[in-house]
Amino acid sequence: MATIFIDDSKPFPIIPEQPDNRHESALEFFKRQATGLKLISDEMEQESKEQEELRKLQEKSLERKKKLLFDNLDLIMRHRDEILATPRYANIDAHYAIKGGGLYVGPLSTSRAFNIAGSIVRVNLRLATLLRIWDTDQFRVGCKCGGTALIRSFTGSPLSGSSRATAYCPECKQEAHVANRSFGGYFWYLQTKLNEETEKVAKAIITKWTLAETEYEKKVEKGNYKGPRPGAEFHGDSEYCNLETMINNLKMKEIDFSTTPQYK
Repeated sequence: MATIFIDDSKPFPIIPEQPDNRHESALEFFKRQATGLKLISDEMEQESKEQEELRKLQEKSLERKKKLLFDNLDLIMRHRDEILATPRYANIDAHYAIKGGGLYVGPLSTSRAFNIAGSIVRVNLRLATLLRIWDTDQFRVGCKCGGTALIRSFTGSPLSGSSRATAYCPECKQEAHVANRSFGGYFWYLQTKLNEETEKVAKAIITKWTLAETEYEKKVEKGNYKGPRPGAEFHGDSEYCNLETMINNLKMKEIDFSTTPQYK
């Protein structure tokens, strides 16, 4: 058994009490708080207020995008193959287009933010992934009009496995309700797809940065290269497109200019 020896021959140092550095009792603190002591600075309150305003604006923007996407879902489905084959279309953020959640597991996450070395990196469910999800039987249902409706929201329980879902038909633009499908088939499948999106983003950054570093080293080896290291020129994917631009481009493709006199 270990023995602990305490040397009490030397007294603890005496720390002189100073007027500007004295300890305040809890009672004094609570009294000051009751008379209006602010625990949060004006700057912190202003930041919280601005962040809340931004959140509401973002929420409004996403609702607009969601309506735009489903209003034009027939157009999108007609051009499905083109979208999948075009990276700037395939990578469009579509995390707001499908929602879900259940007992014990909470709401479905289709968007994740990571703090990496102090920088926020956000990974969202992409349009190409959503289109592939809608290819599966779990997320499709026959519509009364004869078309195929696509699941866009669901609820349920992972314990019982039961669920209820709402689907949208791009042909007749009506909603259909679906019951008694596997809740896990919805929830965990979508979570897996978002995990794959995260992995894809991480690997793409590493691969492209490694390639940029390799190209830089090759130039240096050739002699007297004084250009910037990859960090100064690395921008990742150069092409970007939003939902609004893609829909406009697809609509323009479907215009038959041959029937317009000035284009004959």
